Amino acid sequence: MKNPFTHTPGRVGDAIIVTNLEEVVYENFSYDQPSECVYKITGIRGSGKTVLFGNIIRHYKSAEMKAEGWLVYDLSSARNPISTLISYLMLEPEVKKALVSEKTKLSISLPVVGINAGIDTKTEYDDEVRVEQLVGVLVKAKKKILIGIDDIAKTDEMAEFCSVYAKLIRNTMDNKEQTPWPVYLICSGVYQNFYELGEVPNLTFFKRAAELKTEPFGVPAMAIKYEDMLGLEEDAAISYAKETKGFAYAYQVFGSAYFQDKDKGMEYVIKHAKSELFAQCYEKIWKELPEGQREILRIVADGPKKRKEVLDEMKNKGSYQVYSTALKNMGLLSSDPESYGVAEITLPFFGEYIQKYC
Repeated sequence: MKNPFTHTPGRVGDAIIVTNLEEVVYENFSYDQPSECVYKITGIRGSGKTVLFGNIIRHYKSAEMKAEGWLVYDLSSARNPISTLISYLMLEPEVKKALVSEKTKLSISLPVVGINAGIDTKTEYDDEVRVEQLVGVLVKAKKKILIGIDDIAKTDEMAEFCSVYAKLIRNTMDNKEQTPWPVYLICSGVYQNFYELGEVPNLTFFKRAAELKTEPFGVPAMAIKYEDMLGLEEDAAISYAKETKGFAYAYQVFGSAYFQDKDKGMEYVIKHAKSELFAQCYEKIWKELPEGQREILRIVADGPKKRKEVLDEMKNKGSYQVYSTALKNMGLLSSDPESYGVAEITLPFFGEYIQKYC
């Protein structure tokens, strides 16, 4: 029998739990003039950002959406997104038709929407100009463009891309309503990377863009999957689900560990699952944290503490508000109103990881 759980980032396996967060995007983009053109999918590593991102990308790549004029370009955050986007745009039939003309021998003049520019394949254009021209061709052909970037990070190339994108969404069609170009951006990433990119001068639009924040899975949903997929009794499934604290990666890892090693006993299964969680997720999370945030997490690693208790143990007490707020925004400390004034780690066994290995 195939393992219904998966460790592969972005893959959901057969034990998928639907959150419906993507429905916010689908509804908004269904309007002629959507209220938002950019969505940032944010959350801690392993919380399901890439799964949500992938669901949205696949939706707009479907035959149904393609028939409605949607074009999707899934760009890599590790390369130059502008160059990659140009390469994708050049493959579109409408662009090829505009660029290739027997009568003009590859040199034509295009009355692009919002632009009057000549395109000559023998001329070296600046990448910004080239992107604007090619997107303009597709907009005039009544296409809607969705650009996706997973695991975004602040690099010079990414800042340049965002600057060019900001110009694209300022363009309007030559109609009475001055309708904005239908060019949309979906990106996923951790809080710190979004924050750093949003602080780049002239990228105010990105800082203020709408957020989709991943949330913990509900215990009932996880327990039902553990019952159905693993054959656990109801009480055992509920107990097992609670161990994950709703953390998406933990849900998958714990399910996979039980599927593979249930014959060795629950104690071995949990030990194996924790080992996987520590090595494949928590180690990377910890390495990305500045020392000030690590200090707070070390203090609360053995359990929740009130603000005063944390301050009593901190060396630099004045930094508590800044670092604790950042940890809450990342999803590492609870931001639940009921826990106001209390610092509590949200991830399962993360405190144990910190105590043992950090």
